Amino acid sequence: MLLFWKKGDQAAFDVLYKRYAVMLLKKAYEKTGEKETAREFVQEVFLELLERKDRLDIHTSFKAYIFTALRNRVLNYLHRQAIHHRYEVFQETRPPANGNDVESYLQHKELEHRMADAIQQLPEKCRQVFLLSRSEELSNKEIAERSGISVNTVEQHMRKALRLLRNGLQRTTVFLPLVFASICA
Repeated sequence: MLLFWKKGDQAAFDVLYKRYAVMLLKKAYEKTGEKETAREFVQEVFLELLERKDRLDIHTSFKAYIFTALRNRVLNYLHRQAIHHRYEVFQETRPPANGNDVESYLQHKELEHRMADAIQQLPEKCRQVFLLSRSEELSNKEIAERSGISVNTVEQHMRKALRLLRNGLQRTTVFLPLVFASICA
């Protein structure tokens, strides 16, 4: 039947559909537990067959091919469902944010200003390398290429910048671990 269909016989495709659609639907429903989702997957499998008719190269049996196509859709669906479920659990169990805490907001803003000042106090080349790394998220290799220096020199500038920032901020704030973790991540 597959060969007839590939040669243009639409009735052959109808026969293939009638022969396998119910089996696919049953298997999809068995795995997902949702009739509508199962129907969508079966339709997608057969639509893909129609769309790929000219490029279709089946090395196994037609039945194995379409069941594999269905299995892949079901596995992707179940994976997305699991991720969605984990996210919902995370949302339900995480502590509420202190978005209304004006004091925390002001402390955060003060910390941002101190950090910006500390960055401006860095030596010129250290500051440039640090900003390329943290603001533009360039790799050490990309920074080296852009700045015309070696990767080793970039690494030395980064170590120096982080050391100077750490030392400068330790003198000005008690919230260093929080801030430093966020800028170094």
